[in-house]
Amino acid sequence: MTARPTKSKLVSAVRKRLGRELSGDEVLMLARAMRVRQAEPRIYKPRMELWDDGESATITAQFELPGLGPDEVLIDVVDGRLVVSGERRQRPVPVPIPGAGAGVARGRGQTAAGGVSSVPQVQELKYGTFRRALVVPEGCTTTDLEATLEHGMLTVSWPRYPGVSPPAPVQAQVQDGQGANPSAELSDSSAANYIPSSRSASRASY
Repeated sequence: MTARPTKSKLVSAVRKRLGRELSGDEVLMLARAMRVRQAEPRIYKPRMELWDDGESATITAQFELPGLGPDEVLIDVVDGRLVVSGERRQRPVPVPIPGAGAGVARGRGQTAAGGVSSVPQVQELKYGTFRRALVVPEGCTTTDLEATLEHGMLTVSWPRYPGVSPPAPVQAQVQDGQGANPSAELSDSSAANYIPSSRSASRASY
């Protein structure tokens, strides 16, 4: 998780960028700007994977949302974009109390005596508001989406061609010299063994 710059680091960066020392008023303005920014809620993007081979009828994306339930995730289509949003809150983690009886536990950040301890020694998980947006085909709506949330992974699929059938592949028609289509007269079992006549083969050899 990227740490926010401290006041001294920010002042040093601005001083280096401007190539001069900052006045007292400019330092105060930077300090106010930092306080406003820190007061704003942080929005992070959950990691994801996208499967799109360019040919299949559906496109699928998978988002990493550990510890969240279906009622904590919002899926919507806004202005031609799939939007996955929500909020991940830090929850207490039961920790056994050394020397206590079975079944006795304390919450995360709480000491055995009932007081509140310091912050966790290592904190790398992201909490707060999250949002991730992806472009979807024109005409795609929320009714076209299929979503499942299992084991902290949100899987969302949508059609490549919303509201219409995918284009059918075009099969070339080969005709013999008489204008007939010999392959159309063959059964499925004999089609694999069909050998074109020398006349039709010569026409296709150019």
